[in-house]
Amino acid sequence: MKTESKIKKWISSLKSKKHLELVIAVIAVVIMLVLYFSTRAGSASKTETVADLYSSDYCAKTERQLVEALEAMKGVGKVKAVVSWESGVEKVIAYATSNSGNSVTTTPIVIQSQGISSPIVLKELYPKALGVIIICQGGNNIAVKLDVMNAVSALLNISQNKVNVYAMK
Repeated sequence: MKTESKIKKWISSLKSKKHLELVIAVIAVVIMLVLYFSTRAGSASKTETVADLYSSDYCAKTERQLVEALEAMKGVGKVKAVVSWESGVEKVIAYATSNSGNSVTTTPIVIQSQGISSPIVLKELYPKALGVIIICQGGNNIAVKLDVMNAVSALLNISQNKVNVYAMK
């Protein structure tokens, strides 16, 4: 009985409060905003994860191709390669510009496919290699070292002084 009377007292005190509807509306709006922004933050992190995977996919594929090319060269033998990359893959998105009075607004052009909205990508900029370490079985032979440095420099479009070749133990 005590709990029933406490509940009745609490309800009656709420009824006597001024602007109760306004307080409830404000609380409801705050809850909706928190839910909205928490789901938006979650979807943004998923997008970044997809971009990171795409970037690491490109980098890993390039390193694999580099190792395969070097292992096919005469005298090189088994190869391990480590490439330092400048950044991730960057996408250039198409924008629409509209003039209204004194203001100019630009918005991304979005297409819908199978219920999913995505911006139109004009081009993708792939990361640039900053430096390379090659460890290979023929790394103690000067001629092989020079050939490897030339090949890596040509494949990744970097200067030879950014390529280091070492002998494998």
